[in-house]
Amino acid sequence: MAPRRLLLITFAALILSNPLFSGEISKIFLQPVRGINRAEVCYIKEEVPKVGVLVLCPGFNEDGSKLIQQKTWQDFAKVNGLGLMGLSFTSAGEDLIEGKGYYYVDQGSGDSLLEAVRKTYGKDWPLLVYGFSGGAQFTSRFVEWKPDRVLAWCAYSAGWWDAPKKSDICPPGIVACGYKDWDRYGASLVYFKQGRAVGKPWLWVSLADTDHQWSPELDAFVRAYFQSILQTPKPAGVWVDIERKEPYARPEAIAQPSMSGWLPDEKLLPLWKQIHAP
Repeated sequence: MAPRRLLLITFAALILSNPLFSGEISKIFLQPVRGINRAEVCYIKEEVPKVGVLVLCPGFNEDGSKLIQQKTWQDFAKVNGLGLMGLSFTSAGEDLIEGKGYYYVDQGSGDSLLEAVRKTYGKDWPLLVYGFSGGAQFTSRFVEWKPDRVLAWCAYSAGWWDAPKKSDICPPGIVACGYKDWDRYGASLVYFKQGRAVGKPWLWVSLADTDHQWSPELDAFVRAYFQSILQTPKPAGVWVDIERKEPYARPEAIAQPSMSGWLPDEKLLPLWKQIHAP
């Protein structure tokens, strides 16, 4: 792939009147590749990584700066030694449906993110990735494409998914969907079960009374899940029954993969039980 020019533009006064905003947002403008109309990655200048970079991926063709300006995410990044980035990619809807565009990371958008991380923070930091809707499309495929670059991830509420493949490197992750998100719930649950069938350490989260929208409750759980992974990079974890919401013995989890999920720490069990509604 040909080298892409990067321009760094800082806008220090971005939505300063918003009480949720605290950090200074900058944007990297990348040279779009075929099938991508806008290729931008925004980041918080104050958040310098010590252990990795958190990447927030918004819905279809949305601007990631709206996510990283939230103080909850900025505080989480600061406490945990993370850089903080948000995707701002766009592609034509018909291209995405046909398997082209930024959802499909091996066609250029994945390299764009990795280049943005390298240019912004000086090296190839490991990533935590959290995406909703179109962002979940990007997240799930990025994890399959570069599992060695991902510490942990959450893909929330995609309309369609590529079947996961068995891999020697399987970063832990969450597949989530709102129970009232009728068009996406079944596809998301099937994707989770497919991943578990090939041995991936994934967790299923079904959100009660939730349609196609960001969930503050899920956000909080994702932060706790990510923090647990950061504190214990190779945890033994605990297996859970996704229907009964109780701990599952490892032999049972292996024998019944589609009914089991994995948590990095048993301390997360009460939080998961609180938000998970099978």
